Amino acid sequence: MKIIKQTATELIIQTQSIFDFWLPSCLLMVFGLFWLAFDYHKTTLICQRLQAKQGNCQIVRSNLLGSNIQEIQLASLQGAKVQRCGYKSRVVLLTSVGDVPFTANSTTWGNKQAVASEINFFVKNAKNRWLRLSQDDRWCGCIGGLFMLAAVGAIVLRKNEIYSFDGNLNTLTVKQRGLLGRKVITHSLCEIYGVEVDRTKDRQNDTWYQVRLLVGGGSRISLPNTMNLYQQAKIAKAINNYLNARSH
Repeated sequence: MKIIKQTATELIIQTQSIFDFWLPSCLLMVFGLFWLAFDYHKTTLICQRLQAKQGNCQIVRSNLLGSNIQEIQLASLQGAKVQRCGYKSRVVLLTSVGDVPFTANSTTWGNKQAVASEINFFVKNAKNRWLRLSQDDRWCGCIGGLFMLAAVGAIVLRKNEIYSFDGNLNTLTVKQRGLLGRKVITHSLCEIYGVEVDRTKDRQNDTWYQVRLLVGGGSRISLPNTMNLYQQAKIAKAINNYLNARSH
């Protein structure tokens, strides 16, 4: 929130600027698009044995932009193992020139040890001519989709409010604007006699602060809450000074 106009007779407070809204929304959208476009969602290992140590393997990784193929000579393939890093793990191919990741790092996908065992069985048994294994991680694309959905939701559900205190008209006008519509609420300044900053805690024990206008009859007009105490205190002080100046 910020004060966009402050005079002896007028005080205007805006709850969101264009940067407060568009910057996080655009970042979410860009990150979601990047995830969908560049993260490999499906990986397939195809091996063909011509003779005991002759043949080749292909790792085909696919995403929204297409496929990437990596060639591995069968003579170079030594086996496979499950590689663990913290609470995540993946299957890697062991080759004479180093390890090559096959499955993506994950906590829950499939039986990685069974995948590694099947690859090792193929390497050790020269009678097996073909091996085809697929790792489908398209569910990971849901993460990018969630970022996109969050960005679209922020655009659709965004609501900007402008609080206009007008001493000449003796009114407080609240203008609410968003893609879902507009709304104007008018209050009499005579009904507003004070202001307070309310403090609450959420389930994560984070503290939120909210400016509330005290209205005759015990009701409240609540402005949007934030975690910025300094900002809310500044807004409350400006409103309080304005109301006190009018009462003199």
